[in-house]
Amino acid sequence: MLTPRLKTFLIAGIALLTALAATECSAAMDPAPADWPDYEYNRAPGEFKRNRYGIIDPSPDVVSLQQLPVDSYGFVDWGKAIRDGIIAPRDSISGKPPRLSPEDSQTFSGDVLIKSKMKFMPDVIFPHTAHTEWLKCSVCHPKIFKKKAGATPITMAGIWNGQFCGRCHDKVAFPTRNCFKCHSVPRQ
Repeated sequence: MLTPRLKTFLIAGIALLTALAATECSAAMDPAPADWPDYEYNRAPGEFKRNRYGIIDPSPDVVSLQQLPVDSYGFVDWGKAIRDGIIAPRDSISGKPPRLSPEDSQTFSGDVLIKSKMKFMPDVIFPHTAHTEWLKCSVCHPKIFKKKAGATPITMAGIWNGQFCGRCHDKVAFPTRNCFKCHSVPRQ
């Protein structure tokens, strides 16, 4: 049985919902920051994002990925986006040139064949060029990978646990859910 107080509360709630439904609830929302025509994207690191009224905007920066090319698996093909001039990564977050070690000033564009330990899986070609377009050598060498091919014992379990390739893939680079995105070289 409803108490008089609960009955009053329910009636007031129904009246409020009815009033809300009667008003136009589909009022235009502010567009995502990436869609604002005159939005200033060059904030200093740590500076708050502000909306067009100058109020701090807590929403995440959203950039549409629809105009970016995709690979045969439907993931964004970041390398093609760079080659086609659609995006141009900065050398640093602040825009200032980074300090490079002598090791980082060397370039290496060779691909590395990584042999699969499982007989049923194709091998992997690691493309250095696609990675050095984004990263300097010291990001991976020698902290994550030794510089000699085959010297680091890479495992899929390690990758899935955030080691080796998993330091970036599944986080900021394409996911590892499709095995054949990397395992693409027929075994000999």
